[in-house]
Parts: sequence; structure tokens; C-alpha cells
Amino acid sequence: MLKKSFFLALPLVFVFLSQSSGVQAGEIERILSLVDYIGGDYSNAVGDGRVVNEFEYREVSDFSSVIIDLWEKAGDKRGKDGAFSEKFALLRALVESKASVPEVKGLADELKREIISAYGLRPYPAKPPDYESGKSVYSAICSGCHGVSGKGDGILAKNLLPPATDFTDGDVKSGLSPFKVYNTATFGIEGTAMPSFDDQLDEERKWDVAFYVLSLGYPDDVPAKMSSGTFPPDIPHAARGLKNLSTLSNSELLAAAGTADEVADSVLYRLRTIYLKNAESEVLSDAVARTISKLGGALDLYEAGKREKAVKEVLDGYLDGFQKAEPALLARNKGLVYEIERELGVLRSGMNAGMEVSELRALSGSIERNLRDARNALSEGSALGRWVSFANSFSIILRESLEALLIIAAIIAFLVHSGNGGMVRYVHYGWLAAVAAGVATWLAARTLIEISGARREIVEGVTSLLAAAVLFYVSYWLVSKADVKQWKEYVKKKTQSALGGKNGFALVVVSFLAVYREAFETLLFYQALLYQADSSVPHVIYGFAAGVVAVALVAFLMYRFTMKIPLRYFFSFTSVFLYLLCFILLGKGVTELQEAGVVSSTYAGFLPYIDVLGVYPTYETAVPQGLLVLAAVALAANVFASSRRRGGPAAGSSG
Repeated sequence: MLKKSFFLALPLVFVFLSQSSGVQAGEIERILSLVDYIGGDYSNAVGDGRVVNEFEYREVSDFSSVIIDLWEKAGDKRGKDGAFSEKFALLRALVESKASVPEVKGLADELKREIISAYGLRPYPAKPPDYESGKSVYSAICSGCHGVSGKGDGILAKNLLPPATDFTDGDVKSGLSPFKVYNTATFGIEGTAMPSFDDQLDEERKWDVAFYVLSLGYPDDVPAKMSSGTFPPDIPHAARGLKNLSTLSNSELLAAAGTADEVADSVLYRLRTIYLKNAESEVLSDAVARTISKLGGALDLYEAGKREKAVKEVLDGYLDGFQKAEPALLARNKGLVYEIERELGVLRSGMNAGMEVSELRALSGSIERNLRDARNALSEGSALGRWVSFANSFSIILRESLEALLIIAAIIAFLVHSGNGGMVRYVHYGWLAAVAAGVATWLAARTLIEISGARREIVEGVTSLLAAAVLFYVSYWLVSKADVKQWKEYVKKKTQSALGGKNGFALVVVSFLAVYREAFETLLFYQALLYQADSSVPHVIYGFAAGVVAVALVAFLMYRFTMKIPLRYFFSFTSVFLYLLCFILLGKGVTELQEAGVVSSTYAGFLPYIDVLGVYPTYETAVPQGLLVLAAVALAANVFASSRRRGGPAAGSSG
């Protein structure tokens, strides 16, 4: 049964992970790029119902026809044939009739949203862009025509017709967005000297150079206050997120920010240049800011009597915001991370329980203060010092390995102690497979698929609950053999091969589940640490190596210590220990599913918050843990009673 359920459950986890955010549809992406191009450039072609730039008008007119041709040939219309055909024809008609700019741009924007939604396309990079990478790509393949500073004065630009784009020109900059530059680099522009670089640049580098292009042309004497590590408080979230910075043109960004003309250059410099140079910390800082924004909206909803929507708003704020910054923040202030997680959990539970608004606002105020501290910590521009990097790296591998190590070491010691050393190989099969699976999942999350905050919590929660279930099974099996006489009879009755055939798979499963989640999470933490390490990357490696040595030493000492425990005590110790780990994993698994919004959260104020023991103040975690404790007590009592009936203490003799 265990084997069957595991094989059924594990593929479901990976199927869930591998649900792609979109489809590879080259013709659809090209249509999207042309629609975006028309929406951005039409204002340079037509004004007041007449053509103001013949070349630009001919270009957008041709593109509007190309869109219709591409759509007719598209293989996957997603049931949108009539709807899109009608709107593409309307776009063409508006361009031909030289309709107003708002009409054409409005329809183009509407089409962009519908295409992105229908095909699950992602019009922004999978990770924050890299300034130095973008600069390098631009220098190598763009500066020859567009010039080193983006003014269209490169050494190859002299005889180009039409001339190379001047990225510093005010009108050009106004309608430009990284998404538009990305599409131009992908498909080129027919009828011009702009070729496609799709075969030379991967997606990541195209986004890097697209963002770099938008950073060109800003004055160096921008006020120092705009170059600080955090966004100015008067720039709203709508103008800051990576998605918005990718898809919005400069004019749209300024409109979203509500910026006055006199500071427009400074704000754009802040968003297009300072952001790019500190993209990783800016993205994480903005994620925390999103959580702060969501908290205020959640309390307003709660006060209006919309409790369910309020809880969802808090949950969205955590998953779409703070959770993305957790790995990086853990490298700087793990105590703050745990406190924020605790408070957010209490806030959600309090809302579910109908807590007074005044109490919730007080709690929200505390969360906001902690979130602002977290944001400041993430926005510090300086890289981590060498010894800080070493200490963080050392603590990550030690902390994340300890829980899995305790499980594996206890099982190995038990097998050797009981004369079944040959079965240890199954434990090693399990944890080695888990390390490989953890690395594979991490690589998939970075390259093939996107693991959202909710999906990550679900994966970790399901893995924890599966591990708890298998540990309960192993613990029950140990307790049922706690009488030494019974154990000797059992070993005598079952040959080693039979034991391996019956229980070997259970050992593979429990060691796999104990390590898999920790392996994936550890890689996420190291990824965040390396982003911040800068010149101290070697010390991250040294810390990791030292941590591995420390883990090996702890494992050896645990093994040697447990081997000296008399058999009659060892069964009791191992059983209680594995039940404790089962208790902890059960609490953490349910909590992670609560954080993903899969399981409800009902506040139980009389319970403490003890993360290390998996104890949380909610009924959903406490009830199953309470049932587990009752089951353990009942099993122990049954074993004790059986032993007394056989005329001896439960421990039996030492053998």
C-alpha cells in the first residue's frame, strides 16, 4: 500500500510543478510583438488625423496587415478565431483611417492583454535583469549602429536608411519599453537594417540588453536622493514591479507614478537605471513592499465585513511578496523572517476567527514595521562581508541538513544495531535520489518552469506530510518490535532477503522524503546568498565545505553514540525520537499548506508558536498533532500490556 501510494503521489507533485506558464508559439509571440509595436509607435506616425512621419506610418500600416496574415496561418487559435480576427481587422481599419492615437493605442493594449492571457505568455523576464550583461551585449552587437551612448551614431550608422534609432531622443524614449526592445531583438524589423538576434541571444540576455537600452540617455547629475537604495515613497507599486517595468513605456510609467514634469527625468532614472544596477535587491525590496500594500487593503476588506476576501488578500501578499524575499533575507536576518511569518500566520488565523478590528490593526502595524526593517535590510547596497558570507553559508547547510540527518542517522543506527546492516543501502539510495531530485527541481524552476510561491509551499507541505506518514509507519514498526524477545523471534523468522523485500522500499521512501525538501530549499538559500556575496563568493564556498564537514562529524558522533546504547533502551529511544520528528513534520506540513491557501487557518490563541517543534497556534495543526500523540500513547500502552502478559518488562533483556 505504501509503495503504491508513494508512486501515485510523487508523480502528481512533479506534474503539478511542470505545469508551464505558457506555450511556445512563435507565430503568436510575433503577432504580440507587432501589436505592441503599433501601440507604441502609432503616435509617432499620426497626429490629428494626418500622417506626421511617412516612414513610421507605412511601417505600422504594413504591420497591421502582417498581423492579419499571421493570424490566418496560426495553427493554435485557442477558440479565439472570430474574436481576434474581428479585432485585428478593426486595428487595421483604424490605422488605415488615421484614427486618433488613443483609439489605436487603446485597442492595441486591449489585444496585448487578451493575447497574453489566452496563450499564457510572459511579457517580462523570469528573473531580474543584469546590468553588466546587458551592457556587454549592447557593446558587442548594438553599439556599431546605435552608438556607445545610444544616440544612433555608431560607426556603421552613416549609410543606414532609415537611420539607426536614437534611444536618447525624447519622443523615442517616451514610447519605448523593454518588452518592445526584447521583441525587436527577437524578430528584427523587416525593411530596415535591424536584424533578428534570436539565434545569437538566449531569452535571458535579450531581456538584459532590452533593459539596458532603457537605461541610456539619462543625465549624470540626477539628485543623489534618487540614487538611494530604496524607491522614493511617492512612487506607487504600479510603477515599480518587474512586470510593469518590462511592459510599460516611459510615458506610461510616469502616468502610473503620477509624477510631476519637473522630476520626471529623476524618477525615470531611478526606475530605469538605479533599478537595473541593483535589480536583485530592488525586486526583493519591492516584493516586501507589495506585502505591506496588501495588508492595508486586507484590513479595509475585513472592516467592511468581507472576511474571506481579507484573508485571501493577506495570503496573496505573502505568496506574491514576502515569500519571494525569504531566502535572501534569511542570509541577513533569519530571526526577522521567523517573526514576520509568525505574525502573518496569526493575522490570517485572527481574521478567520473574527478577531476585533482594533487588535488586527495593532498586529498589522507590528508586521508593517518588521516588513520595513526587512525591506531596508534587503536594499542595503553593500555586499555581504567575507566572514558574514562564510557564517551564513555554514549555517545554511548545517541548519537545513540537521532535520534530515536526524532521521537518516537514527534509522541507520537502528538497522546496524539490530543486525540488519545490509539494509542500510536502501537508506543511501533514498537520500542520494532526493539530492538529485532537489537539484533537478531547482534547475527546472530556473529554466523550464516557474514555481510560484503557492506551488513551492504546496510541494514542501505535501513532502512534509508524506514524510510524516512514512515516519509514523516506521515508528509503529519499531515500537511493535520493542520487546527484545519478540525482536529476536522476528529476526530469526525473517531472513535478510525477506526483510529487504518487505521493508527496503519504506526505507528508500522515508530517506528520500526527509532529504528532498531540504535539498531544494537549501539550493534556493544558496542562490540568494550568492547574489549578495559579490567578491566574497569564495567564502560562501568555504562555508559550504565547512558545513558539509560539520554535518558529517555530527552524523558520525550520532552513529557512534547510538551504537553504545543497550538494545532494550535503543528501541524506546529511536521510537520516541522518530515520533517526535513525525510530530514536527506534521505541523510544518499543515502550516505550509495553510500558507499556500490550501488548508484553512483557525487561530488558537492558547497555543504557543514554537517553529523548531512544529507547534503553531492553529486548530488545523494542533488537532492532527494531538491525534498523533494519542495514537503514540495508545500504541505504547498496548506494547507494555502485551509485554506484561508475556511475563516481563517491555524492554525485555539486553540480549
